[in-house]
Amino acid sequence: MGSCLTRACLLLATLLVWWPVDSGSSSSERTLRCRGRLVSIGDSRAEVKSKCGEPDRFSQWQEGRGTVVARIFNYETERYQAPVRVDTPIRMESWIYDFSPTRLVRTLYFENDRLIRIETGPKVGG
Repeated sequence: MGSCLTRACLLLATLLVWWPVDSGSSSSERTLRCRGRLVSIGDSRAEVKSKCGEPDRFSQWQEGRGTVVARIFNYETERYQAPVRVDTPIRMESWIYDFSPTRLVRTLYFENDRLIRIETGPKVGG
């Protein structure tokens, strides 16, 4: 009886570790493989474009200028950071790559021409 209970607990623990909590949410990564080449946090826009090509969609906006910006988690250093005062605009971009109908969409976020975050998420709309 004890060994059966132990196996059941082990199976339950394994399922809890591997079972997705929310399959509709996006997740973050530090790298992305494009055309057999690796893109990493900290790469420039030019490096990403040379490895992955033009994005399928993109958007640009500005943040900051005279405000306090708190990026809670710095993906490049993998550390939490304190808020900082920004007196110049921060150029932000998001690039969306939809590599194939069978792969999840990748969204790359740039801050002042540097890759700061890579997210994997479900396809949205058509």
